Amino acid sequence: MPAATPPSPRQLQLGRLAAALVALEVVIIAGFAAFYLVELVLGEGSDPMIVLMSVVTMLVFVVGLSYVSVGLWRRHPRAQAPAIAFNFLLVPLGIAMFQFAPAWLAAATLTGAVATIAAAFLMGRLDPA
Repeated sequence: MPAATPPSPRQLQLGRLAAALVALEVVIIAGFAAFYLVELVLGEGSDPMIVLMSVVTMLVFVVGLSYVSVGLWRRHPRAQAPAIAFNFLLVPLGIAMFQFAPAWLAAATLTGAVATIAAAFLMGRLDPA
């Protein structure tokens, strides 16, 4: 197998951008989890078990995407696929949000997902060290 070529400066920048965008998604999801917990404590949640399971699901994504973000930053070969897959799931969500959320929020979700997919894809192939 031929030696791997080092990434170009552009590929390094795109990898850092992808890592930063995934990290931003982590912060947003963690914020939603905290909001759900506050609502539960205040007694605003309709069913405590549904709220708790939603929070647990969000925390699973927070942990997983945190590892993905670090992996993209370090250019680990197994970090691209989960970043791209998660953001492909956000594309139809962003499109659907135009019907029930403010247009700026739907546009931000859709734009962020597409930008993350593009950055993760364009950062080049991540060969094992």
